[in-house]
Amino acid sequence: MFEKIDRIAIAVKDLDKAAEFFSDLLGIEFDIVGSSEQLGMRGGYSASGLELIESTHPGTIIGRFLEERGEGLWALVLKVKNMDEMIKKFEAKGMKVAGDVTVGAMREVAFHPKGSYGVEIVLAEYPEKHGATVAALTRVD
Repeated sequence: MFEKIDRIAIAVKDLDKAAEFFSDLLGIEFDIVGSSEQLGMRGGYSASGLELIESTHPGTIIGRFLEERGEGLWALVLKVKNMDEMIKKFEAKGMKVAGDVTVGAMREVAFHPKGSYGVEIVLAEYPEKHGATVAALTRVD
């Protein structure tokens, strides 16, 4: 079941420069979460739902995207419940799985953009904590 638009992901060549630009432009902040060798990318998230991602080395999926299309919209990420049910529904509509990754408690399944009007759709499933819980558990120095 679809819950909400989780985030909009933008592929960028320079994460730090892009984060500074969007922070200044929109008055938002990004949490740079580091890099994933498994995925070959480094990313940052804003609380407003904007994600910036850069390639950490050539030949990665983000690297190829940037080479072929340049910077821009990478994916629309949708939060779902019951991932397996949603995968079946998407496949029944002719959409093809392009990737399936689990990081921590989050699973994301990407679908090829050819099946969805040129936009890569990523389904994300993860346990969600109330904002007050996250704030209470966040260390403030």
